Amino acid sequence: MHEDDREQSHEELWKSQEEESMRISTDEVCAMARRWERKNVPVYWVLLGLTALSVAAYLRGLIKLLMNSPAPWLIAGNVWMLALCCYVGWTLRRGPLKMAPAGPCLEFLRRGYEVQRRTLLGVRWGVVLFAPAIVALWWGGAPVLAAKNLFAFWKEAQKVDREIERLDRE
Repeated sequence: MHEDDREQSHEELWKSQEEESMRISTDEVCAMARRWERKNVPVYWVLLGLTALSVAAYLRGLIKLLMNSPAPWLIAGNVWMLALCCYVGWTLRRGPLKMAPAGPCLEFLRRGYEVQRRTLLGVRWGVVLFAPAIVALWWGGAPVLAAKNLFAFWKEAQKVDREIERLDRE
C-alpha cells in the first residue's frame, strides 16, 4: 500500500513536468552565449599553453634519449606521446569559438555544444591512443628511471646535509 502511494506520487510528478514547458527568453540565450564565449577564451589559451609545454617536454626527453641511450621502448613511447601532443595542438588551430556580431545567439550555443560534444568524443579516442605510449614507456623502464632519478636527488641531498654539518662543526 505504501509502495503504491509512492509510485503514484512519482507518476504525478512526472506528468506535471511533462505539462510544463521550458521557455527561455532571447535575452537569457544571449547571456548564456556571452558567458560561454568569455569562458572559452581563457580555457583555450590554458590548453594551448599546456600543449606547448607538453610538446617541449617530450621533445626534450626524446633528444636526451637519442643522445644517451638506445632504449627503443622509451624512444617509441616518447615519439608516440609527442605525436599525440602535436595532434592536440593541431586540433586547437582554429582558436576559441567566437560569436559572429550579427549571428544569432542560439546558433552560437548550438555550435558550442557541438564542439564540446566532438571534443569529448575526441578525448575518448585520445585515451585509447594514449595507452600504447604508456605501455611502451612502462616496458622501456621509465618508472625505474624516474625512481633512480628521485633516489639520485635524495643521495645528493644527503651529501649537501653532510657538507652543512661539516660547516657547522668548523
